[in-house]
Amino acid sequence: MSEDQFVAFAYDLFGQLLQPPLRVERGANLLYQITVDNRLRVTGDPRRPMRGQSAFQTDLCVFDDVTPDTSLPRVVFEFKKSITTHDVLTYSAKARKHKQIYPYLRYGLVASADATIPRRFFTHNEALDSFLALGGITQGDLVASFGDLLVAEVMASRRLEAMIFGSDTARLFRTAVVFGHESPKPSSSQ
Repeated sequence: MSEDQFVAFAYDLFGQLLQPPLRVERGANLLYQITVDNRLRVTGDPRRPMRGQSAFQTDLCVFDDVTPDTSLPRVVFEFKKSITTHDVLTYSAKARKHKQIYPYLRYGLVASADATIPRRFFTHNEALDSFLALGGITQGDLVASFGDLLVAEVMASRRLEAMIFGSDTARLFRTAVVFGHESPKPSSSQ
């Protein structure tokens, strides 16, 4: 399956998995900077980002329609057949720039041919929140993997938003490594 076909497949799947007020868009543009002119007016329209005007295009973006005229980007997924070091560096930089505007945004990579996450991801990643390696999994596992990841990332985005802009607080923040089929077993001490 080509990258474009895989994005189309994931778009259709996300459309089935998501319930309003959540929805998915293919090729959505998200701001990477907001500037003010010499009269201190915001340039452009933050509600309608345009590629080439301080906005990057994304493969798939999950939006949360919080009001009829406000759609918050919650989760971005960028798709590749297989991930290179250049991809990790590029998408990590894009994620960092987007998160300067949308600090609650979750950003991930999906590789359709990689069966596991390559070590270069851990070496070069700075701002990506997830990586889903789907090479060799069954259709059922693919649907379950996407479903679980979508739920977790939307919840994380909403919680971050509540802590940044609301009254929610936390005592602990950490990133977590989720193990795949080859999960190590806890060692028993004797």
